[in-house]
Amino acid sequence: MTEATPLLVAAVKFKWQKDEKTYDYFIPGDLTVAVGDKVIVETARGETTVEVMAIKLNSEMAQKTIVRLVEPEAVEGEEA
Repeated sequence: MTEATPLLVAAVKFKWQKDEKTYDYFIPGDLTVAVGDKVIVETARGETTVEVMAIKLNSEMAQKTIVRLVEPEAVEGEEA
């Protein structure tokens, strides 16, 4: 029996946040995410775009997984 590879964790920040608080989401094993990337996460109000602020080895707070990476052309077209 092989041991499962632990998932990395992304600390993300929502657009509406004024403070430096981040929220932790697991990074799926087949997804490559870097600090500064925009990703889609699931929230109680549906899917939303967030920015990756840090990558962590683990977290006791992470409960959900990142849905997908935002395509670069979609980021460029976003309204400020």
